Amino acid sequence: MAAPTIMSPLPPELRDLARAQLARVADLANELADELSSREESYRRVNEVTPAELRKVCEVNLRHAFLAFIEGNEVSLEAARKTGRAQAQQGIPLPAVLRAFRIAGTFTYEALMERAIPPGLLTPEQLLPISATVWRIIDSYSDAIATAYSDFAADSARHDKDAVAEALLVGQLSQDSEYEDAARALGLPESGQFVVAVGATVVPPQLRSVAHPLGTIVLVPRGDLSVVRQLSGTVGVSPVVSLRHLPWALQRARIALRCLGPGEGGVVVFGDRAVTSLVAGSPKIAAELSRIVLGGLLALPAGERDVLIRTLVAWFEVAGSAKEAAERLFVHPNTVRYRIRRVQELTGRDPARPREGAELLLAVEAVRLST
Repeated sequence: MAAPTIMSPLPPELRDLARAQLARVADLANELADELSSREESYRRVNEVTPAELRKVCEVNLRHAFLAFIEGNEVSLEAARKTGRAQAQQGIPLPAVLRAFRIAGTFTYEALMERAIPPGLLTPEQLLPISATVWRIIDSYSDAIATAYSDFAADSARHDKDAVAEALLVGQLSQDSEYEDAARALGLPESGQFVVAVGATVVPPQLRSVAHPLGTIVLVPRGDLSVVRQLSGTVGVSPVVSLRHLPWALQRARIALRCLGPGEGGVVVFGDRAVTSLVAGSPKIAAELSRIVLGGLLALPAGERDVLIRTLVAWFEVAGSAKEAAERLFVHPNTVRYRIRRVQELTGRDPARPREGAELLLAVEAVRLST
């Protein structure tokens, strides 16, 4: 960012002249706009800058310059930055804009010197500070313009990159050439293997990735999913796919993320939790079936209901061992056995039977993900 330009104190005569020019700034802006249009082709193209827009830009920047002379304050560069960004958006080349500001600087100097000062009013030594200040202002404006163009180019590249990534993730591409162009724009190999990660994702620097609000595209060297587990945060990850299958991968990554219950963190790759993935993939149907399967258990007071569900989850996690479940829950094994019998009575399903146990497992997973 350009450093602010501080005005040196000016003789009262020059401040008075600057005030006089400020009073007629609209007329001066018209004259400057006409001069720019005649000398710079870009400003003659109606589709880039209309005459009214050009006059407005000239008036704003002239007003700031004259005020700086009058008040002896630093020159505000905000107008120059806005001008630079607007004209970058309009496609006007940076050299043309910089030339225009030099033309404007000369115009401002002439407006103060040649048009407003009778011969002999001030000595050359008295005029020197204003000449030096005019060109310092031009330098500061030029720096601000160049910075605005650079920022616009960086933003445009980032937005273009986001648009390409989104096109890949939502399936807007179809031709081989489109995939080749997309890979090139994102700096990724067109024939590489990828995963999509969604959630609060932190990608280690050794993995090439492209972040987008929909999901992060991560290049997986040699299709090795173990490297994906280096991700951190609360993350759902798809299986490994080609560039053409990223929309499918995005859906699977979202399901994987939903496998993490409230307050649970970590990395879940789609397929890590197959049963939970079925529930997360159809949450509405899973919730309906959960109410059917668990039946009277869900009608219990919250405290009793939650104890039975936690016990059932622990029992499943240790393959039906009452002793190991009791150790996890810090209760006696007989307490676990009693609670499992209560679950069986309330639901009409025996968790020790494979089919009925699977139904109960799906049901309690639906409850877990919904709380």
